[in-house]
Amino acid sequence: MLSPTSPRALRLLAGTAAPLLASTLLFLPQPAAADGETPQKMQLVLDASGSMAENAKGGGTKITAARTALTRVVDTLPDEAVVGMRVYGATIDTGKGACTDSQQVVEPGTDNRDALSTAVGNYKPLGETPIGYALAQAGKDLGTDGKRTIVLVSDGESTCDPDPCKVARDLSKDGIDLKIDVVGLSVDAKTRKQLRCIADAGHGTYYDADDAASLTERLEVTSTRAFRPFDFTGTPVTGTASAFDAPEIGVGQWLDKVPIRDTVAFYKIPRTIPGSTIHVGATTQTPGDSLGSGLVLDLTGTDGTTSCGRGTAFESAIGGTNLVSGSVNSWSRAPKPVCDDAEELTLKIEISVDDSLAGAPVEIVVYEEPPLAEGTLAQLPAEEGTPQWEHMEPGTATAEVIPGSSIANAPVIQAGTYRLDIRSGERQVLAVPLAWGQHLQAQIDATLTKPAYDGAGAWSGFDVHVVGPTRSDATATLFPNPPDDWRAGIPFGNMWIEDDKHWRRGATTVPVTYLNRASAKGEVSASTLPGYRYVDVGFVNRANDSAVITYDLTVKVFGEEGAGAPEYADDASLLTPDTDDSGPAPTETSTDDDGDLTATAARDDGDDFPWLPVGVGFAGLLLVAGGGLAVLLTRRPKPTTPPTPPPHQPWNGPGPGGW
Repeated sequence: MLSPTSPRALRLLAGTAAPLLASTLLFLPQPAAADGETPQKMQLVLDASGSMAENAKGGGTKITAARTALTRVVDTLPDEAVVGMRVYGATIDTGKGACTDSQQVVEPGTDNRDALSTAVGNYKPLGETPIGYALAQAGKDLGTDGKRTIVLVSDGESTCDPDPCKVARDLSKDGIDLKIDVVGLSVDAKTRKQLRCIADAGHGTYYDADDAASLTERLEVTSTRAFRPFDFTGTPVTGTASAFDAPEIGVGQWLDKVPIRDTVAFYKIPRTIPGSTIHVGATTQTPGDSLGSGLVLDLTGTDGTTSCGRGTAFESAIGGTNLVSGSVNSWSRAPKPVCDDAEELTLKIEISVDDSLAGAPVEIVVYEEPPLAEGTLAQLPAEEGTPQWEHMEPGTATAEVIPGSSIANAPVIQAGTYRLDIRSGERQVLAVPLAWGQHLQAQIDATLTKPAYDGAGAWSGFDVHVVGPTRSDATATLFPNPPDDWRAGIPFGNMWIEDDKHWRRGATTVPVTYLNRASAKGEVSASTLPGYRYVDVGFVNRANDSAVITYDLTVKVFGEEGAGAPEYADDASLLTPDTDDSGPAPTETSTDDDGDLTATAARDDGDDFPWLPVGVGFAGLLLVAGGGLAVLLTRRPKPTTPPTPPPHQPWNGPGPGGW
């Protein structure tokens, strides 16, 4: 569990590169849980209903595919991973007791791989499909403490009460630390709809699989994610309906739930530096069926009514599950004593638009920035505008990384080119450090195969944008005059009629300058503070959940490091959450024979954790850290300059219909 005073969080580089081959894995033990901290746990919940004896779409029976995949995954789990197994429909064919037919065949534990292998070998199809009952029992198996993941594998929809979507919702609402991932094995559209509902209600991810190979891959991905940091992390806190008894959240990263519509959540933010600027960011995620989701963030002064800042965030999930994120700060060019001199400020978060975000995890980050040294404001560079795009061609991808699925687990990368794979419905996030005076360009290039675009339709897309450190959308708008070589005017769903199947899009940011905060343009004010920028890539083909795109991500940083940096009073430094330590890392880039950018995997020579370069190739060399699969232990680089502040997100560029 992260806290504002903990050492910087481990960044576990994990992802869904397909296929993840067990033979390529180099195993390393996961660091043990800290003293007094409950280890992360995973419970496999497997379908043993009679329909598992039927043939899978990819050949062979479903039960054979499941046994093959499970055997392979069990063999790759490190001893330190706490894993158990439950089956349903395994002992009663039909009739009385069939709807409560579920047994825990292996208790969650470590070093129990022989027992898991035996249970897989004894796994046979027989009865009904009591998914809801099995999920409820799995929740009990895992207990109520620590990070917990349920991985459900099913070939059909539930044939028994209770409603599994309701059970998943009830399990997840009782604890942010539990999520439910679901794998559908050769399912039809009706079954997929229910299984996806279970994953959405359980704040997890749904995957399709048709044979042993694809099921192995999906299980490897889910087991990897079960043992890396959850997508939303922080010190638990519960906002109150009244500002009077609101909990205190200082500089750090915090985790709560989005309040339901027509209610609010209040928090108190104490000042530790007189006259400081408080920066707050909030991040959550849309469910897959949202037509539009939003948050409103308000800061007020000691009188409870004077506004010290207001921020909003809006995101549509049409075309996929997206991040919803926004920020607010207390800075004002004109003096405002109620805000500037207050010993504490009050933060209010409420939902806007539809109610789909209610109850979802919300990650809150708080930064405190010292006031400027007297007389230095007039010496600072003026507000920046959108820079002109500089043409980029992908270089040779000399390093491969496993991208994160959110800001919480985004790996740090250097400028250069990276070869990646992204699956429909997936988001991939990577962190790039920027200093004062710098901005970045990020570009995606892919030659699309027919499965990637076939049948895509209006609400499909493949695009990239950038989020700032305090969770504001930092993507500078280049429309209506985007670069000529971008697929800017062609919706992704129209690629089937294009002769040239090459897809190129990009995103840039405004140079980081102190006075950008005075701008009314969100893309400019988002580049108020140095720190990590999060490159966020998303892909959705509404007609094909299993579509995969192999693409090159090219990142380049421009500007003189430290240019225009402000001088703070009393030589003070920005106070940041441990999880978002900012400051530029050494740039390790070079050019190939054609003069194009190349990159090597980022590293921090000061860390005590093992590092290996991740070589080019489909799977590369991967390090395993307690999740069983494809996890590279790393930390974000230590600052080479005093820590500095952030900005952040919602995607306001071309929406899914314009992809």
